[in-house]
Amino acid sequence: MSYTPPTTFTTNTVLTSANLEGNFEALRVYLHDGIVSADFSNAKWIETRHVQPPEYQPYSGLTHGVSGYQGGQWAGGTNIRLTFATKFLTGNGRTSNNSFINVPNTAFSLDIRRDAKMLFHYWWEWEAGRDSSTAAYQVAGDERLVWLAPYIGNVPAAFNSYRQKAQETRNNEYSIANAYPIGTSETYPSGGGYDAKQGTLMYEANIGTVTFGLATHSQIDRVGVVNWGVAVEIYYL
Repeated sequence: MSYTPPTTFTTNTVLTSANLEGNFEALRVYLHDGIVSADFSNAKWIETRHVQPPEYQPYSGLTHGVSGYQGGQWAGGTNIRLTFATKFLTGNGRTSNNSFINVPNTAFSLDIRRDAKMLFHYWWEWEAGRDSSTAAYQVAGDERLVWLAPYIGNVPAAFNSYRQKAQETRNNEYSIANAYPIGTSETYPSGGGYDAKQGTLMYEANIGTVTFGLATHSQIDRVGVVNWGVAVEIYYL
């Protein structure tokens, strides 16, 4: 049967703290100890309210609630939390090298308390700057690309398990930053091929720590990651 308060208040009933507290205590017992099967909805999803407010983590930009994490690093406008991808950390633009490296500040770990299903949402926008450097082992200057891939677990997994999820952007060989007041294409750090992409991954996890993040492989020397965001939905079913 459903919850029935011990005291029912009618017209002219005197309110006392003892009666009110008795109703509250009976409700607490019912919610935590005495709910019977007949009172549950016969469906996979049960509508409930949060039993505690979410916690905001300002450094990572994430909000941790009862049902999961949500948040991102977008700060409104360009060049505010700007980070970079570069070929100098991923094989120096070699045609035969395809290693990935993590994008700074994009990774975070979650402590999973029981088996769960997760949705990892991510997006980014960046400027693939001009790269006119020359070397015999490099990809031609007008064909250089930068890739960004999500990963769950560790950075090598981005190449081994998630490289097929990587999305690429081509550099702007001639640049668009070649006049005052920005400066010449040789000195402007990230003026070039602009791009914005997004994606979602579904992941099933067991009890333990799970790491989410973004990794990159670049054939271009300077790629400015202007803005990016991540969010994780966790379902304990």
